[in-house]
Amino acid sequence: MRLSALLALLLFVTLHAEDKPTPAKTVFVVSGLECGSCVYMVQHQLSQTPGIVEVEVLQGLEGYANVSYDPKLVSEHQIAQAVREAPGLHGTPYIATMKLRVPGFSQNATQVKALFEKWSPSIELVVWDEHEGVLIVNFAELKKDAKGAFVRGWSIAQLEDGLRKLGLKFEILSPGVL
Repeated sequence: MRLSALLALLLFVTLHAEDKPTPAKTVFVVSGLECGSCVYMVQHQLSQTPGIVEVEVLQGLEGYANVSYDPKLVSEHQIAQAVREAPGLHGTPYIATMKLRVPGFSQNATQVKALFEKWSPSIELVVWDEHEGVLIVNFAELKKDAKGAFVRGWSIAQLEDGLRKLGLKFEILSPGVL
């Protein structure tokens, strides 16, 4: 009896563990991190954001946040907004951006720029290095809906879908790369 109950419990736990999606992982470059307290403020704000599973904020030449999250619950734009919402300690807001590399960008620059233009003014594309295909994504401040919640905003899934239609891929770069 005990063995069958234990096996049933083990099967239940295993099945429910499989129901949980693997979290997406993204690196955000965070400007405005001037001290350890700044790092704490951003990390705390992100850890309180629904849908974020794990976060590590680090300060260096470029501050950055490694974020694991459920993309069904929170978009990359909402994560960037959460960074912006962290209480600033030195008079300027913390701003999250993403650094991407799109191999083949220089040959397809017009099409990729047109793709990003569709998402303006939600995000802004800055070409950092056209030859290497390094791009910076700046997120506009999100507005709240009638219920006081932030709208979903732009997501990396939109970029993935748009680039796939152009026959292109991308990678998210970590700080210190290019």
